[in-house]
Amino acid sequence: LEYDFYRDTCLDAQTIVRSTTARIYSDHKDVPAAILRLFFHDCFIKGCDASVFLYDSNDNKSHRIERDAIPNKTLKGFDKIDMIKEELEKVCPGVVSCADTIALATRDGIVL
Repeated sequence: LEYDFYRDTCLDAQTIVRSTTARIYSDHKDVPAAILRLFFHDCFIKGCDASVFLYDSNDNKSHRIERDAIPNKTLKGFDKIDMIKEELEKVCPGVVSCADTIALATRDGIVL
């Protein structure tokens, strides 16, 4: 872990996440709780790696994805993280990880 990790590769990463989270929050006051729950569920399996965001297992039915697990079936906020990630990708394509995006958005959501 390193403070301000993206300072050389995506200087505006934290600002983008903060402003997008705030914009989403202005319309959806329940977003911080949903994002915090997403973050928790992502982290309780084998670390905070954004694996809860995976959509499929390449049609391998014997390899279930984390999103399909019973405790994760009621998670909300995937679309909000997608919105934040989309804003990041416009400015810094392929730089900020999904795991970092949800961590930053969770932090900012809780502050809000």
